[in-house]
Amino acid sequence: MIIKIFVTIFVVFAISRAILRHRDGSVKSAALLIWITIWSGILFFVWWPKVSDYIAQSVGIGRGVDALVYISIVALFYGMFRIYVKLEFTQREITGLVRKLALKEKNKIKK
Repeated sequence: MIIKIFVTIFVVFAISRAILRHRDGSVKSAALLIWITIWSGILFFVWWPKVSDYIAQSVGIGRGVDALVYISIVALFYGMFRIYVKLEFTQREITGLVRKLALKEKNKIKK
């Protein structure tokens, strides 16, 4: 029971952080909705774990916890892929901007 209380407190904290980031413009509305859904889902399965067992067994997985771990790992890898793609794009943009600035400086020095 104590773990359920700790998880509940953490979920409330995480949702409050997402809402604050939305208010300051760091998180878009769609992302806020996704995060609230994820955290609410976590809270739901912590308080009603038998539901995850039922869902897992209906798709051929023994325990609900196992299904949640599988889904979490896949989601984490997808998130890492998205971050990697964005990082590569940002690096290319920065490189392009630095090249343009360097050429402008070079042309100023020649004149």
